[in-house]
Amino acid sequence: MANTGYVYSASAHATHSTGTDIDGVAVADNGTLTSDEISGATKVSTEISFVLLEDNTGAIDGVVTVSILRSDNDPDSEGWQVRTDPVMQLQITPIQNATVRKSLTIHHATVSDFKIDINNTSGQELAVTINYRQSDIPAAA
Repeated sequence: MANTGYVYSASAHATHSTGTDIDGVAVADNGTLTSDEISGATKVSTEISFVLLEDNTGAIDGVVTVSILRSDNDPDSEGWQVRTDPVMQLQITPIQNATVRKSLTIHHATVSDFKIDINNTSGQELAVTINYRQSDIPAAA
């Protein structure tokens, strides 16, 4: 019988603005960070992991909102509507002087190409890392 499980690629950093890896990028309180577009056009799913590091500079009094934004290329899209019409949102509460890790999976029947938007209202600057890996369905033997 053929393997019917997903086959995931190696993990990669999401990038932003000029193709720079989102690996420990400082995001100020009340700051935002938006990734470059990630294509899922030929994939089954994308697993995304977030790492938020607060370095004990002060008390946490808010959250980080992660929004998955639909691409202009999707037929039912009205463009990159930051935080007003996301495909999905996740709120993460950082912990003072600690690292918080969260992940989510996007199935590409829902959205093909997307961006990841980070909105930091935690009360502190955070170091943010975003990794992702994508899956294919193996061909039947």
